[in-house]
Amino acid sequence: MIRSAARLSQADLSVAPHLLRPKTFVKKLGKNNEVYYTLVKKGLAHNPDPGKEYEFFEMPNLLLDLDAEGTRHVRSVEDTDEKLMTARWAEVPRRKAVQTRLKVFEEQLYESRRKAREIMSQPTNIWRITSHDIVSAALHGGPGPQRKSARELTPADVISGPSSTPTPCSNSEIIEKLRLENGIPQHAVNEDQLLLRWMTLRYNSLTQSSQKRRRKAPSPEQLTRALQTQTTILGVRRLVSQALSAGTSVNSFQSETKPAISLPHQIRSTCAHILSQDPLNRDLYIQALTFLGNLSERLSSLNAQLGPILCGLALKLSAEIGSLEALPGWLYRSHHTTSNGELLMEDVLSALTSLRSTLRDKGPVNLQTIEQRQLLFQLLTGIDENDTIAKDSFRTFGTAFLEADSSSTASHAYSAYITLLGHLGAARTLWREWRELPSSVSKDEDIVLGFCNALKQAIRVMPGSDGEYAPDSSLAACATLDYHAIEMQDTAAWRAHVSDDMAGQASVNVAACRATLDLPLADCIKGFRTL
Repeated sequence: MIRSAARLSQADLSVAPHLLRPKTFVKKLGKNNEVYYTLVKKGLAHNPDPGKEYEFFEMPNLLLDLDAEGTRHVRSVEDTDEKLMTARWAEVPRRKAVQTRLKVFEEQLYESRRKAREIMSQPTNIWRITSHDIVSAALHGGPGPQRKSARELTPADVISGPSSTPTPCSNSEIIEKLRLENGIPQHAVNEDQLLLRWMTLRYNSLTQSSQKRRRKAPSPEQLTRALQTQTTILGVRRLVSQALSAGTSVNSFQSETKPAISLPHQIRSTCAHILSQDPLNRDLYIQALTFLGNLSERLSSLNAQLGPILCGLALKLSAEIGSLEALPGWLYRSHHTTSNGELLMEDVLSALTSLRSTLRDKGPVNLQTIEQRQLLFQLLTGIDENDTIAKDSFRTFGTAFLEADSSSTASHAYSAYITLLGHLGAARTLWREWRELPSSVSKDEDIVLGFCNALKQAIRVMPGSDGEYAPDSSLAACATLDYHAIEMQDTAAWRAHVSDDMAGQASVNVAACRATLDLPLADCIKGFRTL
């Protein structure tokens, strides 16, 4: 049996209890508006408010029985009642699933808020979402079930729909890391539009928080400490880029004093450490060069320059992977830096040594085509299409180091330069370079031996039919002739003629070498053929 009970309206519950007692008298008005009272008749109460409605609800039998406990009309509980109540209040799988899902949502919400607060409080966190990240996610998509990016879609792809075969996406790991660090829920990666919405919300939240709290840009000291913890080139790139966007002083990227707190020194040190972990990874070197190139362009847009510390690093890395296409730009930047210190001198020496090894060894990059050797010759001497010597070349650095510094590093850098000329068969250029040397430098026996070995090597490589020996050719004229002579060289003999430059130096007569170098060009070449 199911009984019903009336529920008082909210208005009745708000009335004081003593006002809810039954009324004994009822107020009435007579014909002359005289007030009089009459006794309330027993029976159904008169409802003074006909518009009032009562809500009814179902009361379980068990509750009504408990309320009437002690009366003789209450029946005892039976086994059927137990079964009915157990069936009615049993755990519903659907309700349980909803509760479980609700708990997951709550955990996601708390984690999302925690991550958002954490990343807002860390100005040097590399995983703060940037506008570039949003554009990248829009172009490449999320890290969920892999799809082709918008730029890769063809009409056939649009008609046939997404393929079940996953396609690799180089950007997916970055997007996934951004999602985790910014508290974006997992289900967002299944739909690009939802992922973009979340990323935009996080980006706007970070921007508005920085504006409201007037957060200061990371200081050079903070940035230096953060760089020490980075383990990837990607982390270094994101950290530096975000610091510049936040307003970190551009001048801090040009400071060369106190290496312990110098930002360029720390960037160089971090990059070098990361590259040393996998020295055979060419892609890692390309990432570092890309980062340094982008940083240089960004500083240029802010009326600043990269500086010799990082330009020298890029020059060194370009040579180590044999990237002749990247070297001209870094030679130009290095030449236009404000300082040519000891570190840049070491970088130039390292670059020349790497190019020499690349020219000699059989590797993935061996510089064994005519075009590559001609480009290398241009980088060494600075000869251009107008047959003039440009300033941004290895020759400029080598001669400048010799004139300004008498250290062994300067001498070794210049010796590496003339050694490479010998490998390229540039006998005329070597002959002219000897005459361009200051007298104080030409007295150095190591320099004399370097010219002697380089000319011997050049004579072996240069074509036998090359008989252009102008008596008083300028350096530019000699370099131009040697540049075009590379086309006539025997490509099969390039490796055969490459020998150890230091071999046999003990038996070389330095005085005889110097005397032969002082001869006219034709006689000099003839003399070294028999020396």
